[in-house]
Amino acid sequence: MTRPPSAAPAPRGSTLLLVLAAIMLMSLSVMGLVNLLSRGLDESILAEKEFRARLLLDSARAIAAHPAIQRGDPLLRQQVSSATSYQINQTTEGSRLAINQLAANPQLRRLAQRLFEIWGLDSTQALTLTESIADWTDPDDLPLPSGAERDLYLALEHPDYPYNRPFETLDDLPLVRGTEEMERLQPDWRNYFTLYGDGAIDVHTAPSPLLEALFNVTPSEVSRLIRTRRGPDGIPDNEDDPLFKTLAEVRAVLDVPERNYRRGAALLTLAHPIRRTDCLVRAGSLERRLFLLTGPGLTITREE
Repeated sequence: MTRPPSAAPAPRGSTLLLVLAAIMLMSLSVMGLVNLLSRGLDESILAEKEFRARLLLDSARAIAAHPAIQRGDPLLRQQVSSATSYQINQTTEGSRLAINQLAANPQLRRLAQRLFEIWGLDSTQALTLTESIADWTDPDDLPLPSGAERDLYLALEHPDYPYNRPFETLDDLPLVRGTEEMERLQPDWRNYFTLYGDGAIDVHTAPSPLLEALFNVTPSEVSRLIRTRRGPDGIPDNEDDPLFKTLAEVRAVLDVPERNYRRGAALLTLAHPIRRTDCLVRAGSLERRLFLLTGPGLTITREE
């Protein structure tokens, strides 16, 4: 009786490939699980940091809004733990030039022109930029002598300019004729302008260039005021900074000619009503910022 032929054994190489494939699939599954767990852990850590940052921002907002808190108070800067901290910087809109007021206030226009000259624009460029900003915000189509209204922008192929209304955002300022040189010479120009307020300059917060432009003097002639504002330790915005109670006290530490002082004093204020608050919190490597602008009939909040 003839036996049927037996089945040929499977090649050992094929079996080894199947085993390797199975190991590879298992490895991929394990790696996927590890990645998933790792991603979940990262998300959990981030969520915890976000939660801590949110608590710090809420605390910073409450501290900044408290009526007993003054600029320089130690509570405005705190290291809460080794990984968390907050810093609150308070100033006023009186430390900036109110560009929406240029059309109505010739004295403010002179201040703006001198500020632009301090930045490096020549007198013609500074006057052109100042009056072009004023023309952008006034409601008519009658240009100031060195300004720019619709006919000029039409020739420049911008038929929709100017908007003939107050600026609603500083992002529109570069649309004004003459701003190119300003942007080149003063990259941080945004820190010098405000859309709010009546144009008053706060003697406690205005930077040196703005005071120099206000009184049409050199940096050395306002340096004693700047030093006095910083208090005995020479560090700004802390608890030893003095507060001037009268403009006579300000005048006593301003080394400017009397004529210059009289011309600029009309724009001075001891306490600008619009407060600017910038809160920065840190939770580990995470940073969050809260921006507040508060004053009579004004509340603006922005988080970053």
